Amino acid sequence: MQNNLDMIVVLSLIEEREAQVRRTNLLVSEPNAGRRRVRRWIGRWLVRFGTRLAGEPAMRPVRAR
Repeated sequence: MQNNLDMIVVLSLIEEREAQVRRTNLLVSEPNAGRRRVRRWIGRWLVRFGTRLAGEPAMRPVRAR
């Protein structure tokens, strides 16, 4: 028969395991998945803009003569 101490240990182990699973699955089970999609979209546009801006003649470093 289990005593209360055994149950406390088991419950604390279960809590720790659930917390670990929650931390590792943030990308899968994040409740703000819609916001994440928007952030990715904005990030892609910023990268495109930065690439285009870096290609501008005024942004290129002056070559040594």
